[in-house]
Amino acid sequence: MKRRQLCILADLLMVALLPLLMAYSLIGETFHEVAGVLMLALFLSHHALHAAWLPSLFRGAWGPRRICGTAVDLLLCGVMVILPLSGMAVSRHLFAFLPTAGLAAPARTLHLLAAYWGYLLMSFHLGLHLTGAARKLPGAARWLWGVAALYGVWAFWRRDFLQYLFLRSQFVFFDFSQARVRFLADYLAVMVLFAALGCLAGLGLVRWERRRARRQGRPPQEGTHGS
Repeated sequence: MKRRQLCILADLLMVALLPLLMAYSLIGETFHEVAGVLMLALFLSHHALHAAWLPSLFRGAWGPRRICGTAVDLLLCGVMVILPLSGMAVSRHLFAFLPTAGLAAPARTLHLLAAYWGYLLMSFHLGLHLTGAARKLPGAARWLWGVAALYGVWAFWRRDFLQYLFLRSQFVFFDFSQARVRFLADYLAVMVLFAALGCLAGLGLVRWERRRARRQGRPPQEGTHGS
């Protein structure tokens, strides 16, 4: 399998795992921990397949688009350090053997905070990388994406994302009477919403850079920040 195909496969698997990981109590603690380990492995694979990204940080010009993308990437890297470490500290199954006495309470709070910020950052990151593809979408596909994003606004409010993002609540409420499909649909819609915001941000920054390049009489820079 070619490197590009491996990259796409790893990215698709991460996208599929994200809402499942957020379902936590609905999918079971053991499955959540296994899925978390798999997500970490995919994240490390993603960066191994984009190994040139880190050295490239010290080369080339820094425009608004690159600054935005790199900032999101670095925040995500921080989140992906916090999530597995805090997850192992609260593990009751795969890592229950670790000596983490006294760490469970702060680790649980940190894990919740990183999970919700990470979910939105990953979705936004996805949207930034769909900027080029979004231009080629037919009108019907754009309308469908827009409708799903609007539903995501409602789902974002209904699922109390703000409470968890700013730790107004340190425990996630799960309605066990609801269908899992409904929960996953809501979280997928939130992912679509923030991917749309990332895509719009990317398109806006591309246009800004092109206008600035025309004013300065130089060709616009092409490409993305890479990771």
